[in-house]
Amino acid sequence: MTENKPLVSIIMPIYNAERYLKEAIESVLNQNYTNFELLLINDRSTDNSKDICEKYAEKYNKIVLLENNTENHGPGPTRNIGLDNATGDFIYFMDADDWIDESLLQCAVRRIMETNADIVQFGAVYERNDGNNSEIYLRRGKDLLTKDDIKKDFFDFWNKNRNSLWIYFFRRETVKTIRYENIIIGEDICYIMDALCNAEIIAYISKALYHYRFVEGSTSHRWTPNTIECREVIWNHQRNFLESFKSHIYKSAYAEVAYDNYIWAIYQLSSNLCPFSYKEKKQRLSELNEKMEFNKYRGIYRLKQQHGIDKVKYMFVKYRLEKILLLFGPLFLRTVRGE
Repeated sequence: MTENKPLVSIIMPIYNAERYLKEAIESVLNQNYTNFELLLINDRSTDNSKDICEKYAEKYNKIVLLENNTENHGPGPTRNIGLDNATGDFIYFMDADDWIDESLLQCAVRRIMETNADIVQFGAVYERNDGNNSEIYLRRGKDLLTKDDIKKDFFDFWNKNRNSLWIYFFRRETVKTIRYENIIIGEDICYIMDALCNAEIIAYISKALYHYRFVEGSTSHRWTPNTIECREVIWNHQRNFLESFKSHIYKSAYAEVAYDNYIWAIYQLSSNLCPFSYKEKKQRLSELNEKMEFNKYRGIYRLKQQHGIDKVKYMFVKYRLEKILLLFGPLFLRTVRGE
């Protein structure tokens, strides 16, 4: 600790991020809260990312450069290297193509200390490269939730919550045993679900402190192999979260989460980038249905909580008509996006 201030470990996986990397690192160095370590983990970058990291690591003793030389690559295993080397009292993750407000660490540390929370969540600005159509996310509602609060109104929590890793600030003790899955999509959701399993108090900050940049070609904006298989892994972690409540949560909560995961699978299969034929899409979705045991939740879902076009897509799923959604593919995707 410095001046009795807790140390924050910031973990940043890096893969071919030279375009925005300096801005990301500088936004950390410009923090009002100065007791932090920045762990940069290079994952076989083929551009100048490693050179940029080396220059910063040589200049600032707060910055540590690590290499992912293991057989497992991707954001999950790379973040695990950061976790294995982190020494802070708190853990925070950010991406190498984004940037953070200068007060993020200060606000997060103050909030977690004054509330004794396990997790702090704040808002974010979602920015596009052209500067247009930026979106600000701020969670509305109570500024402090306990596990019992979540159980009492699970639907409110689930529908207002976002699983963007970089809006979460973790107490180390809460996540010390958690590691990332080695999957290409959804490893962050799995980590968040595991953290929520261990959390008794979640505190919120009504400020947008993170700036997320939509980057074409990033993992989250392209089709990747095993995308649908990843949904099964995500569901397993989501189900563990539901089972973490001290007394069993109602079945309709399971249905809510199961529908969310299943419809996201349809969303991904509906992408223009998906290489599968219609027959293959049906097969993949059927396999996910079986592995999730989705049919036992199908009839439980409460359609009355949906409205407008959202209600239509949920009706298709509830009444076993999701193959029609797959048939119309891109049209369904536009429906999901509300376009």
